[in-house]
Amino acid sequence: MSPVLDLLPEVVEYQLRYLKRHGKLCNFKDPKRLTEKLHHRMRYPLPHFSRLADKVLARDYIRDTVGEKFNVPLYDAVEMVTASQFDRLPDVFVMKTNNSSGSVRIVADKSRENIAELVALGNSWLRDDFSKCRGERHYKAIRPQVLFEQALLTPNGPPADYKVHVFNPAEGESFLFVQVINGRFGRMTQNLYSADWRSLPFRLGGTLPPSTDAAVTAAPDNLSDMLEVARRLGQPFGYCRVDLYLFEQRIYVGEITFTPGAGAFKLHPAEWDEKLGTLFRWPEMPMPSVAETISERSSHFHDAVNELG
Repeated sequence: MSPVLDLLPEVVEYQLRYLKRHGKLCNFKDPKRLTEKLHHRMRYPLPHFSRLADKVLARDYIRDTVGEKFNVPLYDAVEMVTASQFDRLPDVFVMKTNNSSGSVRIVADKSRENIAELVALGNSWLRDDFSKCRGERHYKAIRPQVLFEQALLTPNGPPADYKVHVFNPAEGESFLFVQVINGRFGRMTQNLYSADWRSLPFRLGGTLPPSTDAAVTAAPDNLSDMLEVARRLGQPFGYCRVDLYLFEQRIYVGEITFTPGAGAFKLHPAEWDEKLGTLFRWPEMPMPSVAETISERSSHFHDAVNELG
């Protein structure tokens, strides 16, 4: 969108964003469609969106909810990139930001890299304000950092990206579907599957072709474990997307996303925008902070001790 949007009243800015993407106005007072609810989140983010969209802080939530083994091994996280930091890194690693999408660099052989260029790249990422790119305000509150993680690389490049969309309605069971992205740094493909690995009656977007590779179209052996990890991480929210990777038969969580694609994607047929919206519990409730949760647990503990005493 044009920088002119920054000069417009807030309501006009977000209505123009939605109008450009979906050809209609957004109902912010009583959103029904999935894309409307995502734009509402972009305009009125809850505090936990920033904490859990932060790829550094989200590691604590992942550890406490499903276990540390689901976090990608982290080598370092810094607020300023210097050449000396690369001396402590292994030959192969991934460099990315904690507060944006797409700022990723895979280093397959450190000895072949220009370290000064990597330093400049990382620091340029830190200067970007990702919250202004597509109107996702919750990214503004994230303190920018550059992460250095273990590279999950196969002989064919990065593993497939299993994006699990978790919908929690006001009543009834959760609804999950899996968006499989493959060939991220080459010929990218997209396949959509239900939780029982059946083809879905809708398409997300429309620009990416489906893969016919059996390694992608076959259900992974540990699909049930993947879905359980996503379900547990997504349980407190009306909706979120949990990105998972399978590497050497282990499940890793890449990130938790609350406004995927900044709500710009279209669903085909269009009625699925509202069908999925009905599965998205609304209105949303704030998530207790870590401090509040610890305080509540402490209170319960003291109450129990008093009852025993």
